[in-house]
Amino acid sequence: MQQIEIETSAGRRAALLWNTAPAGAPWLHFAHATGMHARLYARLLAPLADRFHIIASDARGHGRTAASDPRAPTSDCVEWEDFAADTIAVIDAVAPEARWLLAGHSMGGSASLLAAVAAPQRVAGLVLIDPPMIPFELASEALAMGIKTANPMADGAARRRADFPDVASARDRWRGRGVFTGWDDADLEAYLADGLHPAADGVTLTCTPAWEAATFRGVSHRIEAALAALDRPFALVAGEIGSTVRDAEFASFAAHRCCVSAQRLSGTTHFVPLQRGDVIRATIAHVAAA
Repeated sequence: MQQIEIETSAGRRAALLWNTAPAGAPWLHFAHATGMHARLYARLLAPLADRFHIIASDARGHGRTAASDPRAPTSDCVEWEDFAADTIAVIDAVAPEARWLLAGHSMGGSASLLAAVAAPQRVAGLVLIDPPMIPFELASEALAMGIKTANPMADGAARRRADFPDVASARDRWRGRGVFTGWDDADLEAYLADGLHPAADGVTLTCTPAWEAATFRGVSHRIEAALAALDRPFALVAGEIGSTVRDAEFASFAAHRCCVSAQRLSGTTHFVPLQRGDVIRATIAHVAAA
């Protein structure tokens, strides 16, 4: 695994690269969740490096991308369609002739779906891991009225503590709490590695509360339309506890003509890729073969 920077049409993006697969192996892009970063998923992706060339990029405002370009968001809402465009910019910069397999967790899954619809000629298939979406009927009403739905996740993120005297203090505060409930120590350490960077009085979040809140507020109201337009094979893997995929929307994905697999994994949470990496890797391989 290499830490690299990629110059794209949308700006510089930090990324992890696995490039040890044989020549001609397919390319895989992995997109992370809101507030997270690529390194959190390195343990998930590393076992796939013998059969895929892999890029896992840090989105704008996140991880090492944010650390190298710490500008604040230009508004209080960063549309997920913009993250989709960034995904296309990354794969165009790395392997412009390839048709990529796009996989992503949470916001990264939804952005990957939007990217596949925006540039279908660049995409071979999709793996969507607990992608968030507004209930389809509410999203449709909001679009018709020209409004956005309420977003308590964004409000909570805006109040998140950003600064700590040192990494140990952040570790102690987060271990076993909030979104980190059920995480093992290796995953927490991976998050800490690129989730914090040095500040004048200690360490601070690379994805600032303003960026995390703006990202949550940008949740797409067009997932139903994107699903209807999708013409690439895809798989859906959802958690069971606190999943962002309701049963009604899960059924819509599962019934889609291009769906090769739809699973809701018993006992898992929204962070299913950290809990059942074996299933995620098998699903990626399955879609690649479809």
